[in-house]
Amino acid sequence: MPTRRFARSASLLALSLLAGCQSVAAPIAPARAEEFGALNAAESRYARDTGRAVYRGRPFQRTRGFVFADADRGFGLCLRAPLRDGRQDHTLLVLQRRIQGAVSQVEDDAQIVRATAGVTICRDRSDWIDVR
Repeated sequence: MPTRRFARSASLLALSLLAGCQSVAAPIAPARAEEFGALNAAESRYARDTGRAVYRGRPFQRTRGFVFADADRGFGLCLRAPLRDGRQDHTLLVLQRRIQGAVSQVEDDAQIVRATAGVTICRDRSDWIDVR
């Protein structure tokens, strides 16, 4: 009897281990920014509120849509405001996921990139719109 019980346990263990190795889902391809189009109302509000905080109430602009949309990188959006010397102060706002509704402080995991190397993607854009 003990060998039968052992054989049954071993075969169940082997089946459970092998079942974890099988994949039936197709791999998810990275999305392109143009597939996502314009921002929704919640994302526009989030970009407006973030821009107001970053630029301390100065007028600023944002890109019309996402500059990149990728499962690994998130959803990138550029903001900019003029500096006193005429140059632009760029910011890259990276949302980890699309926003639906309000975002609590606990759920807020967006990245705000201000470093020169990080905002290179924003510098040569032509799709800027004023944020009110």
